[in-house]
Amino acid sequence: MLVRALYLSAIWFAISLFATLIMGSRLRRSDSTLSILWLTAVILIGNFIAVFTFGRLLEIFGLSLLAFGFGLYWIIRLNDWNAPGQVTWTMTLITTGLFVIYTFMLTAFTPLNPLSFIFALLFFFLEAITLLLALAHMHESLDVVCRVQWMRLVDKLEPVPGYLPMVSLQVPAYNEPIEVVQKTLNSLSQLNYPNYEVLVVDNNTPLQSTWRPLEEICRQLGPNFHCLHLDQWPGYKSGALNFAVTQTDPNAEIISIIDADYEVDPNFLRELVPAFADPQVAFVQTPQDYSDSTGDIFSESTYRGYKYFFEVSMPSRNERNAIIFAGTMGLIRKSVLEEIGGWDEWCITEDAEASLRILKKGYQSLYINRSFGSGMMPINFEGLKKQRFRWCFGGIQILKKHWEALMPWAHLVDPENQLTLAQRYYYLVGGLGWFSDVFNLLFAFFLVMGALFNLFSSPIKVRPLTDTVLIIPAVFLVLHILRFIWVLRNRLRVSIGMAIATMYNFFSLGWAVTLACIQGLIQREGVFLRTPKSTTASKAWRAIQVTQWETAIGLICALTGFLAFVMDPNWRTFSLGALLYWQGSLYLAAPIYSLLSLSREAALGAPVRVVEQGKPMMEQLAARWVLACSMVLIGAFSLIRFLPSPSGLPAYARFLPIDLSPEQVIGGEPEATTPAGMTATPTIPSTATGIATVKVESANCRAKPRGGAERITILYKNQAVEIVGRNDDVGNPWWYIKVPNSDDHCWLWGMTTTLNGTLEQIPIIR
Repeated sequence: MLVRALYLSAIWFAISLFATLIMGSRLRRSDSTLSILWLTAVILIGNFIAVFTFGRLLEIFGLSLLAFGFGLYWIIRLNDWNAPGQVTWTMTLITTGLFVIYTFMLTAFTPLNPLSFIFALLFFFLEAITLLLALAHMHESLDVVCRVQWMRLVDKLEPVPGYLPMVSLQVPAYNEPIEVVQKTLNSLSQLNYPNYEVLVVDNNTPLQSTWRPLEEICRQLGPNFHCLHLDQWPGYKSGALNFAVTQTDPNAEIISIIDADYEVDPNFLRELVPAFADPQVAFVQTPQDYSDSTGDIFSESTYRGYKYFFEVSMPSRNERNAIIFAGTMGLIRKSVLEEIGGWDEWCITEDAEASLRILKKGYQSLYINRSFGSGMMPINFEGLKKQRFRWCFGGIQILKKHWEALMPWAHLVDPENQLTLAQRYYYLVGGLGWFSDVFNLLFAFFLVMGALFNLFSSPIKVRPLTDTVLIIPAVFLVLHILRFIWVLRNRLRVSIGMAIATMYNFFSLGWAVTLACIQGLIQREGVFLRTPKSTTASKAWRAIQVTQWETAIGLICALTGFLAFVMDPNWRTFSLGALLYWQGSLYLAAPIYSLLSLSREAALGAPVRVVEQGKPMMEQLAARWVLACSMVLIGAFSLIRFLPSPSGLPAYARFLPIDLSPEQVIGGEPEATTPAGMTATPTIPSTATGIATVKVESANCRAKPRGGAERITILYKNQAVEIVGRNDDVGNPWWYIKVPNSDDHCWLWGMTTTLNGTLEQIPIIR
């Protein structure tokens, strides 16, 4: 029943999502009657398909009632979403939940030796966490596209008469090109606001020729511009910003952080300061924008990748007062910053970390989705890779320090923790989301190992590879890719081609994110990624060298998938090969984008900015550690074949899903047995003979010519059996066979066999 319920829910999921892709962004009203009708329609359409596949009307009816009741709950709960979003979310939850239950039962009740069970359990947790993160992404996508009522959406703040508090604009700089900083300061001098100061905080720039001109620029711009130079100052950027807080004008009430390469709109302060008239508002954030975002695929897809966070994640977070203070182009109340103890100097993403501590105090935040300035993106893929490493490392630092405050029971442990459940959810998922790329690499590792074991016909067995284990993840993968492209198109207003390019730009950085996650877990202080040094003057070869590990992983996945199918072509190895090709494409996107970034580098003609502070983390060394861990895992896998497996079916094996045969469970070939009560039909002609050979890995021979039988007899790959009869449906043949080494008979589905003989000579048995 579980497997049939899973397939039925997958049908509902696919129907609802495809409908949402078509009309989810067009239907701009929420109507409970319409939602109930659409929920009913999706269930009935899925049921119609199910009736003509696996039947079982009573089961379908019962599952439909449960799904309908569950859907009603979410229609009431998500009353600010439209009908397609509500129903798709319902079906996503049902399908994901059933698949997690299925894989748990498959893992828990499969008789394995202890080492196999440990690996199976690890793989189950890997699957479960990945599916939960996919659920979070689905919710976020539906929340911003299918939402029809926004409670905290602010397009423009109304001016507050007489409210013009002093603002201290702080520009941290480290080894920045003078011409870049000068453009930023010139734009700040044009602000349409009467009461502000600008503090340029040059942090540990070694050459006087780089930072001395900043003093002259500030002097020329007027008395409200000040240049502060720090030598050998601890704490990196956050340490410099803490020093800047002590140097602000005593009358300053608001602080704004502006990156040294940003040109700011004159109305930046005039438009945003009114938010602070509410004393509960602690910080305001606007999108970070970029002026050098056109001209080539790398630049445009990178730009869209940045915009995704501000067009999808931030609006969804804002509805729950759970946004992140992203630093530049944001404003923060000075008194609140002092209340939380300033910027934490141990975290390299000090802005995001501060926002969590502020919300923990019970303050309000506000996101205004309107650009008020633009900066510069990394000039090439190497720079983008280092930047993503830094962001991820900081995110893991935050998660590592504050995870206890994000637990559901956190308020019981710390009564001063005023984070709401939604705020804890968003910050927890935001931190855990970085690990998606770690799980992706582990998933690729397991796929490669499975393909290698298949190539060498290894008896190593970790968990049975059932049809459901292959089909349902493939359904999830396809539907979530379509969901991702859909939300990119709707929120970023891009073509399908650019949406796909943006998606691969995201995935191309998976290796850097994986390294950052590992380093974030084992190191406390901030580090930066140092890529391999170039051994040639060729820029193209340098672009490949920067991504040598991604290239190697991608080629291993693609080659293994190709060999697995070529050496043993069947639908299972085809599915395995397709998954490996997909995994390989994610890593091979890195060298492709690295090469594409060369055109951007040539067009801009600017030197690569040096922004690295902290301890270097050598990519080569970290990669070798990952390789060493992989070798250890391979060695552990190899030990499995030397450990004894169960020789029979223990009592707990009865809890396994019904599509799982004992041969798949044990991995051996025990003698076939026939359950009691399975007897031959007395009308079989004694002259009826024939030979069929089972094509698949294993086949279940049933008491009746239909699927879902409670009792089965096991046949094995290439086992020859004698046919003594057949059903009368040529389009869906079932052979009535004699069980080998037995006087009993059973029904074998003809689609799993190759018939040697003439169909007309086999008598029909009714």
